[in-house]
Amino acid sequence: MRLIGSIIGTFVLLLVELVLTLLVYTGLNVYSLELFGSLVRMAGGVLDVTASLFEQLFAGSANAAYASVFGELGPKAMLLLLIGLFVAAIVRLLTGLARSLSS
Repeated sequence: MRLIGSIIGTFVLLLVELVLTLLVYTGLNVYSLELFGSLVRMAGGVLDVTASLFEQLFAGSANAAYASVFGELGPKAMLLLLIGLFVAAIVRLLTGLARSLSS
């Protein structure tokens, strides 16, 4: 029974993270276009650094990576990914704090 509860809890947590990520991304785009543009520009830089690092470390697989992952990612997609990681970290931190306080 605990296994089923853990699986359901994980899916609920992922759903909350997904919804919050989309709300943050959309809110930035709608309510703070200047900040959103700056973040997109920075995310583009992160994407460029990651791609160049990947090319240096895995030179033999660089073409395959560009054909799949890096070819599909743009600055906005990278920003959405980074916002998702940030939101997930905050949600999991708050969940962990709530669990430790309730124990």
